[in-house]
Amino acid sequence: MKRIFPLAAALGLACAPGAWAAFNNKDAGTSAAQFLKLGADARAAGMGQAARALCEDAGAVYWNPAGLAALSYRHATLTHAASYQSTFYDFLAYAQPIDSILGRNRRELQTNQLGAVGVGVLYQNSGQLDEVDNTGAATGGRFTPQDFAAVVAWGGALTRSLDAGVGVKYISSRIQDTASTGAVDFGVRLRGHPGGMPYTIALSVHNVGGRLKFIQESDPLPLQVAVSQSLRPTRNISLSLDLVAPRDNRIYPAFGAEFRSAVGPNLSAAARLGYEGRTMGSDLSSLSGLGLGVGLGVARFSLDYAWMPYGLLGDAHRFTLSCRF
Repeated sequence: MKRIFPLAAALGLACAPGAWAAFNNKDAGTSAAQFLKLGADARAAGMGQAARALCEDAGAVYWNPAGLAALSYRHATLTHAASYQSTFYDFLAYAQPIDSILGRNRRELQTNQLGAVGVGVLYQNSGQLDEVDNTGAATGGRFTPQDFAAVVAWGGALTRSLDAGVGVKYISSRIQDTASTGAVDFGVRLRGHPGGMPYTIALSVHNVGGRLKFIQESDPLPLQVAVSQSLRPTRNISLSLDLVAPRDNRIYPAFGAEFRSAVGPNLSAAARLGYEGRTMGSDLSSLSGLGLGVGLGVARFSLDYAWMPYGLLGDAHRFTLSCRF
């Protein structure tokens, strides 16, 4: 096992550019439902959105359904993101082990039995806009673009070290007319302890499915393929690294670090730093892609915050309230 994990990590990262040669920025702007790329919770945002191998709670319905395999408790999470230019984004998710649904005692729950199921909702509101005609002249009308997605996911352990998961989505987008379609997410995770440190390498594929069609024009969903890793070199530190290939842009990295420590009875605090390379090379600002975050845990509850700058567009703020029970 000590040889398998470093080799798997090296092969995953080395083979990715060749395997994803068709993913490049020549297709920029050719995918619909861009809100599906915005991420989910504030913890991940503070870590540069590098959470596909790291997330093991209800947020896994978004990041990688295979992460649900590690869930040994019920978990609910609510995120509100205040973005630039009056745009806001919400994410709500709930997950629980299947064993608890069947009525077994908590002490009997094991993450390698029947796995866990989760449900999630994503909603984006882009604010009210003025309507113009094809010459750019105002018509006097106004409209509010809105996007919505609902997800149902399952994740479970196939072996002692291998997890797998699948999620099914319904996606709806409204500008003036409304279009809807379906999609599927897939994920696998390989877990181990090389050198005595918890380590995970994951592969996930997101938004495999149909197209959104408005009147006569249709566009595909923003397909993404990601190879991800997470490592806990110490009890208090978590590190993550994702390599993401979107269908409609170039391959980019994302990485993050988290320091978490107990500060009192039933009280913990966390600090996070990350960078997402999706906007690398853009003209937004030199800080675009940066993520900074903090978190506070009180007994079964946690409150997380993340800040992300986008230059001339403004700053984005993300808040997450979670509960495990």
